[in-house]
Amino acid sequence: MAKINKTPWEIGSIFICNKCGAKLNEPNLAEEVKSEIRKKQKANETQGQIRVVVSGCLGVCYPEKQTFAFMPIDGKAEVYTAELNKQIVLDDITELLEKKLIK
Repeated sequence: MAKINKTPWEIGSIFICNKCGAKLNEPNLAEEVKSEIRKKQKANETQGQIRVVVSGCLGVCYPEKQTFAFMPIDGKAEVYTAELNKQIVLDDITELLEKKLIK
């Protein structure tokens, strides 16, 4: 039987869909947003609390939207969409992270 392991991330993980941007000529959007968020986490010394990763399709696809999801260690998954614009996605995920870090 597989062993259940404790994650090193205290709060949860953010998954950013890499297919959303690729559909509309923004193939690196998810990776660029992830990199920017990780830089902010490192500067704020919060990188061990919420993991940020790029994922495949999250199954919530809307035209000209970027999908991302928050998967808490305990609790229900939350799936969001934002306008397909790097700065808007970055701002929306940053705001979500700040809310989750306050709890």
